[in-house]
Amino acid sequence: MRSLALAVALALLPRIALAHEAFGDLGPFYGGLLHPVMAPLQTLVLAALAILLARQPLDGVRAAYPALVLAGAGAIVLHAAMPDLAVPMRLGAAAAVMLGGLALWGVALPRGVLVVLAMTGAALAAVSGDAAALTRAGLLGAVGSILGIAAFVLLVWGLVDILQSRLGRVSGAVAAAWLIAIGAMAAVLPG
Repeated sequence: MRSLALAVALALLPRIALAHEAFGDLGPFYGGLLHPVMAPLQTLVLAALAILLARQPLDGVRAAYPALVLAGAGAIVLHAAMPDLAVPMRLGAAAAVMLGGLALWGVALPRGVLVVLAMTGAALAAVSGDAAALTRAGLLGAVGSILGIAAFVLLVWGLVDILQSRLGRVSGAVAAAWLIAIGAMAAVLPG
């Protein structure tokens, strides 16, 4: 009984919280690859982009997706050169709410507008991540981040697209509404 009480007491002691330690130290490449699922602002903006793309015709997506990946890569390089550049949570959350609103609206956007939105959103998401150092590890992390952004958007887009093909376009609207709610809650967080 005494050892049980001691174990409970030790479990309840406060400890240091380590950010980004969900998977341990996987190395810079895998850390960058998994960053879109570990950084809340990056996840929110990239999910908004993916849902918006899933609600658009395939012709627009074919133009916007490569532009999104290139803009994310460019922003990662820019962020490495300017490490103090940061996106405040409120700005990123407001962008996600706006993208979610466009996705909820469900109207096919002109291809050029969709490309600009995809590039802007990807750049915001990329700059909200950690700045890559100009070292081998930093380069590996940057390459992982570029691939992580590309894979995350593609996977969420595919999931929403499958849901819409099986359940109708209302499922994409529901995903957009959830994203708007999450973005609005994130926009009012302090800091």
